[in-house]
Amino acid sequence: MGEHIEMSITQTMPIMINQTVAMFLMMAVGIVLFKTKRLDNQGAAQMANVALYVAGPAITITAFATTFDAEKLVAGGLCMLLTVLFTLGSAAIGWLVYRDRQRISQMGIMISNMGFMGIPLVQAVLGEEYVFYVSACIAAQIPITFTYGIWLISQDKGEVSPKRILSNPAIIAVFVGVALFFASIELDGIAKATASGLSGLNTGLAMIVLGSYLAQADLRSILRNKNLYLTHSIRLVVVPLIIVAILWVMPLSTPIKLTLLIAFAAPSGTVTAIFPQMFNRDYRFGAGLVSSSTLLSLLTMPIMLSIGLMVF
Repeated sequence: MGEHIEMSITQTMPIMINQTVAMFLMMAVGIVLFKTKRLDNQGAAQMANVALYVAGPAITITAFATTFDAEKLVAGGLCMLLTVLFTLGSAAIGWLVYRDRQRISQMGIMISNMGFMGIPLVQAVLGEEYVFYVSACIAAQIPITFTYGIWLISQDKGEVSPKRILSNPAIIAVFVGVALFFASIELDGIAKATASGLSGLNTGLAMIVLGSYLAQADLRSILRNKNLYLTHSIRLVVVPLIIVAILWVMPLSTPIKLTLLIAFAAPSGTVTAIFPQMFNRDYRFGAGLVSSSTLLSLLTMPIMLSIGLMVF
């Protein structure tokens, strides 16, 4: 693995701007569909289910269905372990700040949008081979998202019973993906076309759903909410800086450190809005949190990556 990485704001900004503009254009489609009554809350909830339980798992399986490699196993395993620790650490920070309040904000602090913002950046800056490692980060965050994350928003222990956890397609996909990797099974033909087609639905569906939420939101009220800015400060600045400090002293290659930093410097994940809608919470605030977090990340992510490059 090469240690010398060339990264600059002129290199990363176009990628981030493209992803952000695409995200907001897809949200705009959701807004128009809702305003013209071609999409209602029931339809949005069903689309969210398809994104969470079909498209998301397809992404996981596609990412791990590759030839087994011992070096990939070690580095990918470390990425997964550190992702679990960093995600739980982020959750602890959110809890210490808010305790039993602002559970949606806590979700926004804990879960980052590693896929939509992270994968293109890693692909362009570090190379295609490192997409496997950011995918490992995403896979490691899934069990936490669908256990503690669901409990955090629903406050119902029944939603995270062992039966529900083990039958959750998103969690099953992680085990299937890891098994495919160990068995060196690469998807081909019909299987590859199916998984690729389903995984391609993920972002579009999630953004249209977010757009439908934003169409119902009082954006002025959301933007006046002080918790919004406190949450952004923690998600986009505090958490990445803590991670930089931890990675600085760890004996990992620079590309792996940067992969982890990109994953955790990303804005709040879409489940910050989708889970509240599933459990009748304030999903409009969640949608405002995700969209404003994404805009602010255009400023914060390049700064965090520059700091990471200086110290790694």
